[in-house]
Amino acid sequence: MSAREYDRRFSSLLAYVPHVAGRERAKRTKFLEGLNEELYTLVLSIKSKSYAEVVDSAIDIEEGLKNHRSRRPQVAQSSRPVIQGAQPSLSSQSSQPSPQQQLAQQLGRQRFRPRGHQFKKK
Repeated sequence: MSAREYDRRFSSLLAYVPHVAGRERAKRTKFLEGLNEELYTLVLSIKSKSYAEVVDSAIDIEEGLKNHRSRRPQVAQSSRPVIQGAQPSLSSQSSQPSPQQQLAQQLGRQRFRPRGHQFKKK
């Protein structure tokens, strides 16, 4: 189920749980808990405050992931034989960012960079 479909279904069911429907934070929390794990993690990292922001973020991120995956070129299979138990070479472990990092870069977000003073040895 897409995030947009989930939002419609979630909104229609709110009438049956007035203790959740009347509280913004409770709606936000329940909505987040119903997302798939990957989307939950990405939406939670944005620190959206309101239910509407969480819904919009979930839909935007899901669409971004779908677009990213559809544009990803198919990786050609290597003609080199695979040796069981061998470790992959460093060249195959390139420094390409993870899908979450790529999405964050597309959305204009920067990675967390610790300030340093709280991590210095004493």
